[in-house]
Amino acid sequence: MEEIPQEAPLSAFEVRSREVLERSVESLDLRILSRLNHARHLARDAARRPRPWFLQVRVWTPAAGVAAATMLGVALWLGSPRADHAPAPDNAPGLEDLDIVASSDGSGDAMEMLQNDIDFYDFADTAANSMPVANPGPAA
Repeated sequence: MEEIPQEAPLSAFEVRSREVLERSVESLDLRILSRLNHARHLARDAARRPRPWFLQVRVWTPAAGVAAATMLGVALWLGSPRADHAPAPDNAPGLEDLDIVASSDGSGDAMEMLQNDIDFYDFADTAANSMPVANPGPAA
């Protein structure tokens, strides 16, 4: 057997393990040694043999990157299903309300229409945010 050059000194465990391994190899018969040698040569030849193009890592790495980028693009394009398909609350304005506000009957733009009745909007805001008043009962 060939000795493998070591850079660092071996510990006692490593020396003992090497001795046990060498003794076990010396006790093998020639038929088993021949089969091990043959298997070693077959494995070495298989490692040297080129793989088909579709099994090589350099083919699948870019393909995996393209697939991941495509999936990310589709996910960003379609958006989150929860955000897009969530039911709207009952008090949310619909598209019809926006069309009414945005439409103009020729009297100016929509913001001008909203500013004409500023006192009404101030009253509606006050009425909506005021606390309910308890009824004191009938006046005596």
